[in-house]
Amino acid sequence: MLIDLDGPEPLWRQVADHLAGRIAAGEWVRRLPSVRTLADEYGVSHTTVSDALRELSQRGLVVTTRGRGTFLAKPPADNT
Repeated sequence: MLIDLDGPEPLWRQVADHLAGRIAAGEWVRRLPSVRTLADEYGVSHTTVSDALRELSQRGLVVTTRGRGTFLAKPPADNT
């Protein structure tokens, strides 16, 4: 991963920026993995991932619904 655990940038911001890049690359179509899955993947706490997702929500990239998950704010258009 590209997360620098000892760097000057807050972990939540590093995770948010990395997730934003993955979203831009089209890695997810509609729903992001769970907070637990992302925390394990990045090697950070659930709180760090939650803070990162809150930042992405403020950027307008995702919408989080308690009990349902985190979804892309604007799913890609279906070209069918």
